[in-house]
Amino acid sequence: MNKFILITGTRKGIGRYLAEYYSAKNDIVIGCSRKLSEFKSDNYRHFIADLSDVNQIKKMFSDIRKDYGRIEVLINNAAINPQISPFLLVSEESLMNTFRTNYFGTFNMCREAVKLMMKKRFGRIINLGSMAERLCVPGESVYSSSKSAVTAFTKVIAKEVYEYGITCNVIAPSAIETDLMNAVEKGSLKEVLNRNAIKEFGKFEDVSNVIDFLIKPESSAITGQVIYLGGVT
Repeated sequence: MNKFILITGTRKGIGRYLAEYYSAKNDIVIGCSRKLSEFKSDNYRHFIADLSDVNQIKKMFSDIRKDYGRIEVLINNAAINPQISPFLLVSEESLMNTFRTNYFGTFNMCREAVKLMMKKRFGRIINLGSMAERLCVPGESVYSSSKSAVTAFTKVIAKEVYEYGITCNVIAPSAIETDLMNAVEKGSLKEVLNRNAIKEFGKFEDVSNVIDFLIKPESSAITGQVIYLGGVT
């Protein structure tokens, strides 16, 4: 049976790959980003939405509820990292914008999706975390803490919604060559990779492989977990 999958941040990077991947599997994929996506498919619908704005999220879900009536899988991939610098130099604007998108956006996406999932008593929520929050990389205080907030949030809601057949997990990929990762200084990136068991860039397929496992009905016993890719220790 085809799944209804909602993915955030599908204009490029991991989100774009996942939209293409699940559309090719004949799932119904709904994507969103702040700008129009170039990806086209009969199985794909794109919404323009800024996840830092809760009203735009609610409008998107209103349309989804009216046109589809369900969402089985939510993949919160969208994230920003506008300023990599020591915390003393971080601007208030960068701090607030990062949390509005990375944490509050994820919070509000989950809340709206769960309302739909509860009716079917089934749902799979995958929140994309980051190895940065585990490695405590200098210069990443804002981004890392926003992802740490997502991890804590996921563990809490996993306990709150499990009775409705909904699981919530975090996948924290190793460094994958995306625009977000390209903003990191090359020397710092090499140092980070050297702290992993696998000292090379990850692949998009690493992420989809784990998602495929977690969204199976048979994976109902796995919830509130953080899965680090790349051998982060």
